[in-house]
Amino acid sequence: MELNSNMRSSMVQAALFKGVSILLSLAYVPVVLNYLGDYKYGVWAVVLSILSWISYFDLGIGNGLRNRLAEALASDSPKTDARTLISSAYAILGVLVTAIAVVLGLGITLVDWSALLSAWDVGENLLCIMEISFLGMCFSFVLMLCNNVFYALQKAQVVNLMAVFQQATMLLSVWLLSLMRTSDLTAVAVLYICSNVLVYGGFTVLVFLRNRAIAPSPKCIDGRVAKDLGGLGIKFFITQIATLVLFTTDNLIISNLFGPEQVTVYSTANKVFTVIISLFAALVVPLWSKTTVDFARGDISEIRRTLAKMYRLFAVAAVGTALLAAVFRPLVALWLGRDLGFTWSLILMMGVYAVVYMWNTIWSQIINGLTLVDFMVVVACVQAVVNIPLSILLATVCGFGIEGVLLGTILTMAISSVTYPIYARRVLVKAERASA
Repeated sequence: MELNSNMRSSMVQAALFKGVSILLSLAYVPVVLNYLGDYKYGVWAVVLSILSWISYFDLGIGNGLRNRLAEALASDSPKTDARTLISSAYAILGVLVTAIAVVLGLGITLVDWSALLSAWDVGENLLCIMEISFLGMCFSFVLMLCNNVFYALQKAQVVNLMAVFQQATMLLSVWLLSLMRTSDLTAVAVLYICSNVLVYGGFTVLVFLRNRAIAPSPKCIDGRVAKDLGGLGIKFFITQIATLVLFTTDNLIISNLFGPEQVTVYSTANKVFTVIISLFAALVVPLWSKTTVDFARGDISEIRRTLAKMYRLFAVAAVGTALLAAVFRPLVALWLGRDLGFTWSLILMMGVYAVVYMWNTIWSQIINGLTLVDFMVVVACVQAVVNIPLSILLATVCGFGIEGVLLGTILTMAISSVTYPIYARRVLVKAERASA
């Protein structure tokens, strides 16, 4: 049996929008770089990286809503009404974000940002830029909850469409700024926040206008539901932080062991293979909520059929990764106009990394969809603890260099590559026997 038409359509549209999003992000870099100049662009890049960490401060409330809402929508007699879930999620996130905004908003004023970012010559008020960016990001938290509503409605493609609109808005606004022949980092920060508010606010209104029965209402807020979402969200949050440690420490390790020049080589190679990883992830993302829905309905056979399709998709992606590795050097030389000295061992290992990552992507969607969060937390924490010492050991003691850092990450990822399928299959078999 083929995948149902809704999921096929969602996968195709998600991949299409993701591709457009990648192109827009590539086009945005030279525009904002030319507008700000090398120095201010570097400062802005650091600010964005700080904001990316702050984005995890929702404590997993969004992912908790995603699973509980998908379960409620799939059931004829849900434990909790969908509207109550959404109303309670917005309420708890609103309280949480307000508290964070007040505490850290005041804390930001105590930091010497020029010293912290080594940005002595930026020529603008960095404190003002950080306050605008941080407080705007806090407000965006609440609006971005609509992402998880769309996921629960099995409309993952809309989330990628929002990213297209957001990046297109930023690209257009910075291009218009560049016509003024100025270099205003504060203006870029304001436009970044405004693009988030405009796009996510607009789509929030849209989703609830089209689904009035689940639109949030103060009357539907339930403290017990908010507590359940918060408890589940904390588990997702721990997993997110552990995963963040796993995938964001390689550059730091390489910089400390081998110098910033090697980070350029490593990160550039990673960026190339991330393109195929991102496209694959866009296709697989609908699997999370679909698994939640199918499991809530007791349709284990449909989960197995969907998995069979994912395996075939994975095989195609693996072949594509091998072809990318084969043409990597001439492709990067065409893109950058020069050779950064990539070794074949790094290229091949980066290909292995991409394949393992995509395999993990499939099973992480299944694990998330089945709400096996306790197991996921344990595995993620083990990986976070193991990754850094293993990478350093392979890079230095074993003498593998930057390839050793990558090998450490691959071997750490292998933990979930093996345990996720085993545990998920055991749960599915148990559920199948219980329903027989």
